[in-house]
Amino acid sequence: MSQQTAQFINAIDTTPSQPEDCGLGHACNFCPQENSCQLDKTIHNTTLVQNRLQGINWIILVMANKGGIGKSTVAANLAVALAEQGYSVGLGDADVHGPNAPRILGLQDARVKVSHNGISTPRYQFNDNKTVQVGSLGFFLEQVDTPVVWRDSYKHDYIHHLIGSFYWGALDFLVIDMPPGTGNELITLTDMLEGSNLRSLLVSSADAIALQDSLKAARFSLDKKIPILGLVENYAGTVCPHCGGEINLFPRADEIDEFESMGIHTLARIPFSPDIAQGASKGCPAAGDTNTVIGEIFADLAKGCKEAAVADAQGLKADLAASFSGMEIDIAEISNGNPELQAQLEGLIVQEKQHLAS
Repeated sequence: MSQQTAQFINAIDTTPSQPEDCGLGHACNFCPQENSCQLDKTIHNTTLVQNRLQGINWIILVMANKGGIGKSTVAANLAVALAEQGYSVGLGDADVHGPNAPRILGLQDARVKVSHNGISTPRYQFNDNKTVQVGSLGFFLEQVDTPVVWRDSYKHDYIHHLIGSFYWGALDFLVIDMPPGTGNELITLTDMLEGSNLRSLLVSSADAIALQDSLKAARFSLDKKIPILGLVENYAGTVCPHCGGEINLFPRADEIDEFESMGIHTLARIPFSPDIAQGASKGCPAAGDTNTVIGEIFADLAKGCKEAAVADAQGLKADLAASFSGMEIDIAEISNGNPELQAQLEGLIVQEKQHLAS
């Protein structure tokens, strides 16, 4: 038997039926019957995440490895810009110690409910019928200034709840606002999302120190084989309200060339604008108004993210198709002379080739 034939046989689904599951859309921690339940809790919590991911097309991690350079603002405005363009969008707040998504989207007084489907996701509504679903630890805090003093084990559980227990439904995009650094939250999330349509979007100001830290986030993505959509340069100058001249608050440092050398291109340069700050403090992101300069910038960023994600996926699909077409599979050997099984296998191969070619 050839090696390729053996690999094909091993790929045939022979997985035994899964143990009985309760079918609830939230983790066992939220169930009043947790202590008395006799079902396999590990299987349930794992299956929960897998089922939730089946309904989500693209996941974008907004990263920087540095605090205070506008990740949360960029993530929220990107989510709004994608929703404005007609996509079904969720915003996941993975920042345990600074969950700002509810404030930026005017939902800090919202609370969530646990139902059969999972934890409800409050919705930011704008421009008549456009919505962004939001999942955040902020919805569970008694006060907005309540500190979250957690060790890594609690953070690990929350990250799993963010994906598995919140009821996201079907989404075109799930934008996730990551905390600073490349620590527990990021490691847990990327391990859990391995195999999904995961992409990263880097955010930095143009000064040398911020760019240097964001390069670490870029290298993390490359090490984890997470495709990088591009770089967002935040605080990229401002306009003098008196003379109208442009002022570079952070002149572009040489480190920007390192991103280009790694194939990471700048997707947007966002100016330091009172409109963005006011929109965040009022719970009305500036990206919702496409008739403004800021709205146009975020609209272009949303289009750029979508185009970069699709282009990368098409390139990967072409590589898989080329690899698959070169495989030599002995159908007669696999089917062991069973004509019905042979016909089924031949049909499966034709379908897979057509899928990869589409």
